Amino acid sequence: MAWNDTLLDATFRGVTFDCVGTSDAVQHALVEHDYPYVAGADVEDMGTQARHVSIRAVFYGIDYESRLQTFIAALDGVKIDAIPDETSPLGGWLQHPVFGMMFCQVATYRIAHDAEAVDEAQVEIEFVESTPAAPFFIRELAVQKAEAIAQHGTAATAAATENMGAVVDRMRNPLAALDALRTALTGPLLAISKQAGVVLSGLDVLAYPRAWGNDISALVGGILDVRQFGDQLVADWASIQSDLNAFSIFSTPSSVVPAPISYSNTPSEAQGIAAAAATMQVNTASGLADAAGVLLAVEAATPTLSPVQIEAIANTARTAIEAAIVQVRAIYGVEQGRTITEPLKDQGLAVQEAARAIIVTRPPLIQRTAEADGNFRLLAHLWYGDHTRATELYRLNGARSPFVRQGEVVSGYAR
Repeated sequence: MAWNDTLLDATFRGVTFDCVGTSDAVQHALVEHDYPYVAGADVEDMGTQARHVSIRAVFYGIDYESRLQTFIAALDGVKIDAIPDETSPLGGWLQHPVFGMMFCQVATYRIAHDAEAVDEAQVEIEFVESTPAAPFFIRELAVQKAEAIAQHGTAATAAATENMGAVVDRMRNPLAALDALRTALTGPLLAISKQAGVVLSGLDVLAYPRAWGNDISALVGGILDVRQFGDQLVADWASIQSDLNAFSIFSTPSSVVPAPISYSNTPSEAQGIAAAAATMQVNTASGLADAAGVLLAVEAATPTLSPVQIEAIANTARTAIEAAIVQVRAIYGVEQGRTITEPLKDQGLAVQEAARAIIVTRPPLIQRTAEADGNFRLLAHLWYGDHTRATELYRLNGARSPFVRQGEVVSGYAR
């Protein structure tokens, strides 16, 4: 159930608030067609009207007044210095705790104080969605976003292989000395295949260049398949990067990249080698993004990493994708390279969205003081009622000693 397992932090115009209840109303616009002397009527459904979202927020604690004033300013559309881009009288983004982001207008709100509830106020707000209605559960879970990363990479690697194959095909027409190209393409491939333990097609790269490109994809996939992401995600991520760095032995430095390939001229041998190098780099970057997707999917199911670590993983994958895009454009040109670069850009965006989805669904990261000597397992039981979250505390505190002394400050999620 979403309320138990995937509850989001409620926010409006960037201001976070505690939510104790929601009520969402949807009304259909119905038109009744009545006919004289005919019982009943034909009823036509003209679609759904704007959704009305009622939320009951609560503010409590000795500092509740300042937080309440900030929230009221957001409801009134007053500009707030901390979030200058999120406040205007034209509406704002509401993160519904169950259904996710929706753009809304504030219809009404009521503030209630009770003499029996000291240092507390409840605010009942009615929002009206100001965008076309979408299905309630249109929001994708973080694990779904992570699992979708690999889909874009497949299109990019296939396009890179096809483009490289077309270049080599055109090079075979003149009787040029292509032995150097054959050696450049075959040597690194055989060396890496022994390391990864993957069986290659064994076809000649000049006769079947696309088979060579498929061999590269198989090698990258083989390196990823042997990895089992468990409770050592940081070490696994470092190991994947090290394994994929083996492909860097076959790369074209930016200083020696030849002129872009023109389909009106016969490609040179240097251009053929550069096209093969680009295919290698696209596969490596896409493979690194795929690995990030697997890791983020594991992280979404079992949180162990801090937001900074999640952001670093996403940045590493996106940096590799950006470098591949730059090399593809240098070799094929901007327009001719679109079949490769567009899926790569989509994959980079997918990595970013998956990482963001995981980070925003986490409770705030806070610091607490240990009240007595103990260890992370005892603290996890004390703070969360779940001793298995000891691994999470271990990761969030820099993999330090699991033993804690009284008075030490320990980082952990608020809930």
